[in-house]
Amino acid sequence: MVENLCWDSNFFNLKIGKIVWDENENLAIVDNEGYDLIYIFSNNARLNFPLVDKKIVYQINDLHEKELDAPNNIEFYQNSDEQYFNLLSLAWQSAEFSRFKLDKNFPENTYKDLYKEWLNKSISKDLATDIIIKTINDKIVGFATLARKSNLLADISLVAVDSSFRGLGIAKELVKNMIALAKQKGYDSIQVVTQLDNLVANNLYKKSGFLEINLTYIYHHCNHDTI
Repeated sequence: MVENLCWDSNFFNLKIGKIVWDENENLAIVDNEGYDLIYIFSNNARLNFPLVDKKIVYQINDLHEKELDAPNNIEFYQNSDEQYFNLLSLAWQSAEFSRFKLDKNFPENTYKDLYKEWLNKSISKDLATDIIIKTINDKIVGFATLARKSNLLADISLVAVDSSFRGLGIAKELVKNMIALAKQKGYDSIQVVTQLDNLVANNLYKKSGFLEINLTYIYHHCNHDTI
């Protein structure tokens, strides 16, 4: 059964659906529902559709039982035009492995509109509860967002570092502060989602104490030659 994705459909002006495939699902239905695009989520790495993402979920549990360093001089985002455009540029840089950038069926730079919408909703607190930043010489060179998945589970929605400042431990500091902040806010667990192909991010999360809990292969099936 295809799940209709109203938000995606409205945003991209397409009819978009989603299937979570298991061995009993008949994938022939993807051509018979009138959808322009269907996301297929599966634990099968060899489906006969274009593979656009390998989504890996990491988690740290029992935060309340762990000895963590106190947050290290956390700076919170202040809503100003200058900071906003800093964040937007960083968000676009972070999309290097995004399926919405990699899938060439989408018009070029469509991912920028998507990440801008995501950032705006994070600032308005529709999607995130906190945005922390890292500044060097009054310039934001990195940021991370914290979201509430449930009363007990926090989510690091995005970690972004300016390409000119990578390798300086900024992402490590942001993640460390996010973990400490989540514990401070009373969460029991914290998760982060990234792409398996993003080797730098995977290495960072593992070194930060996260354990892999799930790997999902995501396919995009277009019912037309081009979106």
